[in-house]
Amino acid sequence: MKNARSFTLALAIGLAACGAPADEPAEETPAPTPALTSGGGTVTIVEPANGAEITGRTVTVRLESTVTILPAGDLTPGSGHHHLYLDAELTAAGVPVPTVPGSIVHMGNAASEFRFDSVAPGTHRLIAVVADGVHVPLQPWVVDTITFTTR
Repeated sequence: MKNARSFTLALAIGLAACGAPADEPAEETPAPTPALTSGGGTVTIVEPANGAEITGRTVTVRLESTVTILPAGDLTPGSGHHHLYLDAELTAAGVPVPTVPGSIVHMGNAASEFRFDSVAPGTHRLIAVVADGVHVPLQPWVVDTITFTTR
């Protein structure tokens, strides 16, 4: 129940941050909750390497992070879990990361490895983002981006 309330609060904050009409003053953005603060942590896409050429349609992604990685739903301050964006644009700060099959992946089980199957041949961009227990990206952003090619 606590997690549901936290998600609802995060969603409400995200929706409120979308902006006010031009004739109304924008509301001040609330300070992030402790769970949203990364403390300047890092995430690194270890595999594939930036610029890698991969034979086949299976791409294994391996991540390392200085942020404590915990399962989705855990709201421990300064912790989070991984999300991967394959050829997708980042969502806005303060808004929960959506799920888009094959494109935006939640690694909510605290895993640091994921396998994409059926990746089309060509050049791809991969972004790793650490978000809190309700999928809102940590601030400042904890993100890494690489490109790779599948043949």
